[in-house]
Amino acid sequence: MLDLLLIPAAVLLLAALWAVRRGEHRLHGHLMTAAFTFIALRLVLHPRDLGPHYPVIWLITLAAAGLTILLGRMALAWREGRSTHSAIPRIHRGFGTVTLVGLALTTLVWLLRNRS
Repeated sequence: MLDLLLIPAAVLLLAALWAVRRGEHRLHGHLMTAAFTFIALRLVLHPRDLGPHYPVIWLITLAAAGLTILLGRMALAWREGRSTHSAIPRIHRGFGTVTLVGLALTTLVWLLRNRS
C-alpha cells in the first residue's frame, strides 16, 4: 500500500522536468525537492520485514538526489547572476541524469522484490 507514495513522486518528477524545459528553474527546484520528500517518506515508512539491502539501496539513491539538489541550488545561483562558476549547470545536469537512472533502477528493484 505504501508503494502508492511513489505515484505522486513520479508525477512530481515529470512536472519538474517539464518545468525546467519551459525555463522555470526555481519551480523545477521546488518540485524536485517535493519529489525527494515523498521518496524519503516512503523510505521512512518501509515495512520492517524487508531485507537490509533495500534501505541501503534507497539511502544511496537519496544521497545522490540530495547532492543533485545542492548542485541545483548552485546552478540556480549561477543562472541568477549570484555566482561565477559557469560549469555548475553542466555538473548538475550530469548528476541529475545519473540520479534519475539510479532512481529508475532502484524503483525497479523495489517493485520487483520477492514478497514472500
